[in-house]
Amino acid sequence: MPTFNVGAFVLGAPTSPRVLVHHEDLFVAYADGTMAERGEDREAYLSHFVFGEELQRYYAANRNSVAGFAGPCWCRWLVLDIDRPDLADARRLVMYLRQRYDTDDVLIYFSGAKGLHVAVELVHNPPPSVGFPAVAKAFAENIARAAGVAIDLAIYDRNHIIRLPNTRHPKTGLYKRRIDADDLLRLDIEGIRRHAAHPAGDGLPTWRGDTARLAADWQNAEAETARATEGRTATYRDSRPDERAPRYLIEFLRFGVESGERATMLFRASAWLAEQGAPPSLVFALLTEPGLDCGLSPSETARQIKCGIEHALRQRGATPTADPRPDPVLEPDAFEAWAIRHENDPLPEGATDFLFGANVSEGGTT
Repeated sequence: MPTFNVGAFVLGAPTSPRVLVHHEDLFVAYADGTMAERGEDREAYLSHFVFGEELQRYYAANRNSVAGFAGPCWCRWLVLDIDRPDLADARRLVMYLRQRYDTDDVLIYFSGAKGLHVAVELVHNPPPSVGFPAVAKAFAENIARAAGVAIDLAIYDRNHIIRLPNTRHPKTGLYKRRIDADDLLRLDIEGIRRHAAHPAGDGLPTWRGDTARLAADWQNAEAETARATEGRTATYRDSRPDERAPRYLIEFLRFGVESGERATMLFRASAWLAEQGAPPSLVFALLTEPGLDCGLSPSETARQIKCGIEHALRQRGATPTADPRPDPVLEPDAFEAWAIRHENDPLPEGATDFLFGANVSEGGTT
């Protein structure tokens, strides 16, 4: 498999198991209608970012889970998500991209539900890096700000998944369909929904635009991200511990902890936050990344946080309800994060039986 062509694929709902695939091959097969022709149009997702062998090794060592992976990545198509049925914003964004990069080749998808995905092809080929998601987010934010639109910034999480083209939305019955830029300007929302009533082999456009300006805008985002990182580092270095929280908690969040104390410290931090009344979802949000950064596995990180919360609740005489399941409709981002944390929960029989050989192992395709 080519270097950095590994993706995390989900067949079915976002809570379904993630398997590793050849990212570009699978994406193209869905985009050009090959999968729909084979009768495979079910709900399916693919990671926004593309990975290398680092993810393969991590996946194998963590019981087939990508949760907590913090290694290098990149992408060819960077998505800007307008997560609402706002054609005015989508049109404004597309017009800005066409003018900014002197191109008609803007990739646009109706999501099949309510939003639109507008993708920028990174033809200047920025190299994979650990900081790639942060630069991608800064780049997308700059474009959205210049265009005067609001976009969903949650999709620049390293392990975020995005619905694949020509797959059917389970609630609306509509498909994620590519829309020509001129059609976006011409059609109303009902016309777009009619367009999305069936899949099609629309394929992917070939970039013809101002690559030099695209590369310059990416370099500006890299510089912004570097300055922000330096600023955070200086703040952590120069600031004093917050007297309102235990010193061990502040130091754990800022500097980590020695290997022999990792699990104990994460347990103590979780228990203290829960004792102060922090809801389980907030405790997980605050402590998952520090737990992973200090070297604990995703499953051990989740276990220690959960045990700390339950200990605090027992001390208060409350019934432990650690890490409740968010509503997937009302809180889709929180629900996806919850699903990732629970990837190691027992799966129903047949959950990993895939209809086509997309799974990738160290030795190749199986």
